[in-house]
Amino acid sequence: MKARRTFAVLLFIVSLAASAVRRSNADGVGPRAARPVQGESLPPISFTCPMHPEILEDKKGSCPICRMDLVGIRLDSVWTCATRPLAVVETKPGRCPIDGSALVQVTAAVSWTCPGTSTESVSPGSCADGSPMVKRFASRAHGNHNPQHGGLFFMAADNWHHLEGAYLPSGVFRLYFYDDFTKPLALAELRGVTASVVVKDSRTAKETTVPLVRSGRYMQASIGKLPLPAEMYTHVVFKPGAPHNRFDFAFETYSKEPHAAPTPTMTRATPAPIPGTPPAAPTGVPSGAELSSGIDPALVQLPIPDTVPEMLAQLRTRTDQIRVFIDRGSFASIYVPAFQAKDLALALDAHKNELAADRRKAVEPAIAKLVRSAYLLDAFGDLGNKQQISEVYAKFVEAETDIQSAFPQHQP
Repeated sequence: MKARRTFAVLLFIVSLAASAVRRSNADGVGPRAARPVQGESLPPISFTCPMHPEILEDKKGSCPICRMDLVGIRLDSVWTCATRPLAVVETKPGRCPIDGSALVQVTAAVSWTCPGTSTESVSPGSCADGSPMVKRFASRAHGNHNPQHGGLFFMAADNWHHLEGAYLPSGVFRLYFYDDFTKPLALAELRGVTASVVVKDSRTAKETTVPLVRSGRYMQASIGKLPLPAEMYTHVVFKPGAPHNRFDFAFETYSKEPHAAPTPTMTRATPAPIPGTPPAAPTGVPSGAELSSGIDPALVQLPIPDTVPEMLAQLRTRTDQIRVFIDRGSFASIYVPAFQAKDLALALDAHKNELAADRRKAVEPAIAKLVRSAYLLDAFGDLGNKQQISEVYAKFVEAETDIQSAFPQHQP
């Protein structure tokens, strides 16, 4: 990716929870509520500006742009239906009970509230009648970067437009356009977009530019069948007079349009587990027979281990896998091991009371730092900027090292 703006890139890391609630209600789907689970680990609180959500801090203060007080927000990654985000919320992979499709991972704003009130809190608590507050998940800008058509998904430097490139077995390249909530761009706005795709001959290094022509909600061009992996890049201008954007694509395989499985009989969300009962076996995790040689092991979701040594071992593995993805340029895949590492860090947080006071004091900020870095890796991976990804990864490694050091007696 070229010409990324370091300051503005944090916009998609965080959106104000209240804004997310208003947007989700406007779509006809309110925030998803769930009863609190006893002993659950909470994602750390970050602080953002109501007027400038690109500002993200780890402590209270004033916005450096407008001087408004920063407000707290919690972000969490959950599994939900691709076609109905947050209509169903799960903590692990599985199948959507609405249409049978595979659940996808998205980032949501988390808050707690009491029935019949509009007041929301960033921390759980009790209502006036003594009942526990209800946990709610709200859609947020830039929280869903999952490809909708089996292609490669990116975000533009304006921190609002998103797009997905798909390379079909027929030799057709398609470009889909979305807003900051991963909703298809309105036709009125799509009509102002101009774009072309540049194809590079792997043998002669000669580049050929092919204009993209609008067809309904996407733009496309026939570029022929290229040797895989196929590399190409696009030039996009979102409206007349707007800045030029370049997006680089590397397709290891042809893009395949996802198809939902037959709708199952059950159409309700899976109920929350009853505290004290053993967790159900993870669903949606491919078995050995279902995995093809083309699936990277780092992209397979694994359950959280039961013991601290196993958690630490998996945390180290995920850290190494992120490094591999960075080195080979698989930026769109970084969020998978990053989010898995985030979940492992939060699971380790539940064991911090086993440590001495000085080690507990050291591990708490390390866990918060790793969780925040995981969301940043997700965001920068969406942009595909290797320099920014590497800078955040360095902080991620620092946090992971501090966490490992806090549990020396558990090291395998």
